[in-house]
Amino acid sequence: MANGYAGAIGFVDLTTGDIRTEKLDETLARNFIGGQGIGVRTLFAKQPAKTDPLGPANILGFTTGPLTGTKTPTGGRYMAVCKSPLTGGWGEANSGGFFGSELKAAGLDAVFVSGRAEKPQYLLIQDGKLELCDAAHLWGRDTIETEASLQETIGDKKLRVACIGPASERLSLISGIANDGGRFAARSGVGAVMGAKQLKAVAVRGTNRVSVADAARLKQLNKDFIDEIREMPGFPELLLKQGTCGLTANAVASGMTPIKNWQLSGQQAYPGSEEFTAPESILKYQTRKYACANCPIGCGGIVNVNEGRYPVGETHKPEYETIGAFGPMCLNTDTDSIFKLNDMCNRSGLDTISAGTVLAFAMECYEKQIITKGDTGGIELTWGNADAMVAMLEKMIQREGFGDVLADGVKTAALKIGGDAAECAMHVGGQEPGFHNTLFLPSRATGYICDPTPGRHTASPMARIDGGPGAYAPYPEMKIGEFERYSYTGKGPLSATASNYLQVGASAGVCLMPMMFFGNFALVDFLNAVTGWDVSVAEVLETGARIMALRQIFNLREGLQAKDIQLPARMAGRPPQTEGPFANITIDADTLVREYRQAMGWDSETGQPADSTLEKLNLTELVRDFG
Repeated sequence: MANGYAGAIGFVDLTTGDIRTEKLDETLARNFIGGQGIGVRTLFAKQPAKTDPLGPANILGFTTGPLTGTKTPTGGRYMAVCKSPLTGGWGEANSGGFFGSELKAAGLDAVFVSGRAEKPQYLLIQDGKLELCDAAHLWGRDTIETEASLQETIGDKKLRVACIGPASERLSLISGIANDGGRFAARSGVGAVMGAKQLKAVAVRGTNRVSVADAARLKQLNKDFIDEIREMPGFPELLLKQGTCGLTANAVASGMTPIKNWQLSGQQAYPGSEEFTAPESILKYQTRKYACANCPIGCGGIVNVNEGRYPVGETHKPEYETIGAFGPMCLNTDTDSIFKLNDMCNRSGLDTISAGTVLAFAMECYEKQIITKGDTGGIELTWGNADAMVAMLEKMIQREGFGDVLADGVKTAALKIGGDAAECAMHVGGQEPGFHNTLFLPSRATGYICDPTPGRHTASPMARIDGGPGAYAPYPEMKIGEFERYSYTGKGPLSATASNYLQVGASAGVCLMPMMFFGNFALVDFLNAVTGWDVSVAEVLETGARIMALRQIFNLREGLQAKDIQLPARMAGRPPQTEGPFANITIDADTLVREYRQAMGWDSETGQPADSTLEKLNLTELVRDFG
């Protein structure tokens, strides 16, 4: 087996209690790397088509990559994979922290869980030994309590825990999986799948070291990367000093951040927010910074909030997406409530992007009298009403009253409410999008629509094309030329290259931020130094195309149709906004999407990979046997 891999995969059937491990095949590893790559390859072959996402046949995987657990900068991430109950197609959610590295140290590259337990259980993994344990005493506890309780039970503070909270137990389709006290595999409804299986947690402890082929080369690459980013201005400097909360002020001013449920953009649409959006409003509560495993950036932080209307105590610093969700989207300028809402989501397991979008959706419905105070149980869901937001979020967590209507995301809520509610429901293919305005960077729409996990801002690296010349990585193939922001032709080939490259980096177990936005992260060199392979940039791009194609085919097999995955009209500027930075702008997402699919070797209308594409990517037999 190549270096960088533990060399084993675990399989657990919660229905029968059967547990086994299998050797990881090196051909599988080289062709699909790890993460979502090995995840989709495994689920495509082992999971029947049209599986109920909340049924026992849905497989939930925790997968790492060859760079996870090594000294590669940011090499500590893992992926949760399954069929998504939110979109009905391929589901994945990425998380940092230390859980992924610990899983590798425990001797596993991945563990896949099927079936459904009769009563709550947790999976304990210790140096290759897998054991199912009773979790009845943990059911109902929040994620922070669960992690602390398991560490106390096992008697090891270094035990790493991925667990669910009460919202996931109640099968909220916008819930995720927490680890390390506040890192989250948040998207695709992966938490609901874990809750449906009555799997409360996966607890991991390992003492093995991940082998690398060329430690000296890896050390030098690491040093070069760190030395360079310490001198980099702009986004790298911001992340190092402030974390993503430092984005908010400029993002609002530029129009990148959607305001009032994607209806408006720009500072003029968000009056009185200057102090709220300033990074100091968050950072003044920060008591310490922290970094995920093997990360030299350290964008995370712990805050201590012991004053104001919502004194939550020690909690994780809110990220940009969380501030965007509960601030501009809802016209809220109450910083106290941001800490409270973030802590509520961290503890319950709700995805903050989806939760904030749901609250904004409900506020718009309330304003337009699609719903009334009688529907909401007396809660006045007026714009900017922080107390109402806290009250309704609690009802969503508990599935009480109108909170039960909202707990599964805006698409489901709109169907339940009926009438004109669908016009207020901002989702792409069933998933609430990240807070990166397509009117600001039009190529963001390509990823929102075309990635098999729709609406995901982290799956839209091609948006970087619209930001000016530069580079994704220090390779000629990854250079970004000069593109006109509001020109829609000619961007397909580089968009395809960017998304294919992203697939390999994410599957390898590294963070999106440096890999796609710093320009100096030498992914191919890191892979070769760790594994001992001699892959080229061309081979990496082909591998990424293979992973992308199989994720797309997974969706097609589940019955998802490309024509049904569209931007909401207002996200494309139809009708155009009348004021602010995007006044009179409408984007042509159709052309971007069509040319991207052509560049990927997919049908431009249906998204079906061509037979010649499958043949080139060595997927023909797999698709024939399991498609």
